[in-house]
Amino acid sequence: MKLLGLLAGSALLAMSVTAQAEETAATDNAKAQQAAGMEAMMMQMMKQQMQKACQDKEMLSCMEVTQAECSEMMDGVLNKCMAPNFSKLMAAQGMSQEERDALNAEMENCANGVSQEHGIDPEKAKSCSPKQ
Repeated sequence: MKLLGLLAGSALLAMSVTAQAEETAATDNAKAQQAAGMEAMMMQMMKQQMQKACQDKEMLSCMEVTQAECSEMMDGVLNKCMAPNFSKLMAAQGMSQEERDALNAEMENCANGVSQEHGIDPEKAKSCSPKQ
């Protein structure tokens, strides 16, 4: 009888551990889905801001690009620079000043590279950007 009780106790413990693992996995999955949703929303907002910037006729004229060329470049910046570093960008508030400066430099270098790939001089783009 003691053996039966021990087996039953072990089975209950195993079921409890399995249930906790499943609950943890469900919680982790929900958190991952929430983070993915937040990332998608933030990326969409950044894309909208970039599209808005590419509608600035004065800036387009200064940079000597069309709206389509500007949008293509901005999509490149979003996809090549910002999307791969999204988690770093979201954690920037918790970083030291040196870490933020390094991240800003990394983002700027990446954006400059994308600009050059699209035939746009990064210095000219900076000088033409609307002052915020």
